[in-house]
Amino acid sequence: MDIQLIDWVFVAAYVIAIFAIALVSRETMHESELKTATELAQEKYMANRSLTFFESICSIIATEVSALTFVGIPAFAFKTNFSFIQIYMGAIAARFVIATVFLPRVYDQGLTIYEVMAKATGLPSGRRAVALFYSCSKIISVGVRLFSGSILVAQFFGLSIPIALICVTCLTLIYIQVGGLKAVVRTDILQLSLFICGGLLAHYLIPKVSGSSWADLMMAAQAAGKTTILDFSNPWPFVIGIMGGFLFDMSTHGVDQDFAQRLTANRNIRGGQYAIFFSSFISIAVGLLFLSVGALLWSHYQSHPLPASVPNADHLFPHFIVNYFPTGLRGIMVAGVLAATMSVLDSTINALCATLYNDIFPNRDPKKMKFYSFVDSIIIATLIFTVAIIASKSDGLLLLGLRAQSWTGGSLLALFATKVIFKKWFSYRLTPAVVIGAYAAGMSGVYVNTQILAWDWNLNVYWGFILSTIFIKIYCRIAPMNQKES
Repeated sequence: MDIQLIDWVFVAAYVIAIFAIALVSRETMHESELKTATELAQEKYMANRSLTFFESICSIIATEVSALTFVGIPAFAFKTNFSFIQIYMGAIAARFVIATVFLPRVYDQGLTIYEVMAKATGLPSGRRAVALFYSCSKIISVGVRLFSGSILVAQFFGLSIPIALICVTCLTLIYIQVGGLKAVVRTDILQLSLFICGGLLAHYLIPKVSGSSWADLMMAAQAAGKTTILDFSNPWPFVIGIMGGFLFDMSTHGVDQDFAQRLTANRNIRGGQYAIFFSSFISIAVGLLFLSVGALLWSHYQSHPLPASVPNADHLFPHFIVNYFPTGLRGIMVAGVLAATMSVLDSTINALCATLYNDIFPNRDPKKMKFYSFVDSIIIATLIFTVAIIASKSDGLLLLGLRAQSWTGGSLLALFATKVIFKKWFSYRLTPAVVIGAYAAGMSGVYVNTQILAWDWNLNVYWGFILSTIFIKIYCRIAPMNQKES
């Protein structure tokens, strides 16, 4: 496949646009005449609490959908059905809880959510332990997302997966150093627009390539059960999906610094509350958009041979784009996937840099914050890149990425809930011992769920949350705080 000039133009235009946005954000930062290290950190990692409702909600959606949605959700529908949307439906109630219960307790209380958890009753070492466990879990889950986005980039430019990963990672690293969180959020708006545009184009072009109407392809998929969300003959999987989405979403959007900073960096708490709640409905719409792409591809390949060069369903949509989309539109799709991949990577690097600066190494020289931010970004990007290389050997990217988050999400949620939400009933100091114990208990719960009971992975967070909470309660009885500490 020869890359035409117009394809290059669209991809180049996107790259130029994100750097232009980053430069504008950088100029804004300079004009504010920041002087102290605290103010510099607030600007770089919290956008000086200047995010609007529109910026927050677009950034939340752009970060959560990722290239994993672009590649993995169509593959999921191609292999199974629309049941994945159950997770998004469970998220509606979860984000209502985040908006009304979580956010009022963390807004304007610290640079990171882990600082809030450790206030008054925590030790620096305990706060560091929480941040380390979070960072490791985040690097693993985002590494899978980085690989998923590199598939189309590699196929489009004729590169190997490792080279494509290096290119995307380096490009993101360069521009994130320019503008901080404000640049990340502003580019997220562009990235989300391209992402949705790519999904809509797929709905238009797959029927044209297939020689059938959109309605005929979707009816064929429906007849085969590919659009099924709820099977009334066996509603239990639907219930599990809703339940799993509820607690799983609280563990990601509620206590993950990547998402929390988009809420706490809002101009006011009301804007953050509206952004997190209404984002759940947009997530459902985006999920259905790309599940339908998978259904269309399934119907198309019922009358066309599956390409022998495609190793698994995760590579199917990228292959279709590269080989069947017209010149120009191909470039838009590649720009869309590149946008989605960079959106997740840039926000993750920014969040983890904030965690390193504020929680893991809080005593570093504040005068060298920019230098440490640069070094931290390289280290984090290298670790994510390593995970992406490992993930490239796996199949089923969508579930792999989500399962990685479910392994430790319950433990982090339990620590947050007992230290911030239900602290009256859980009197303990946040030490490395309790953090390690909570995570060990949570991981044992995941093992019981997946290996012994063989229940659905959606329940991992429940098992992790329950066993971690039980461990913390026992710890409270063994090592309670005295009255002065509490």
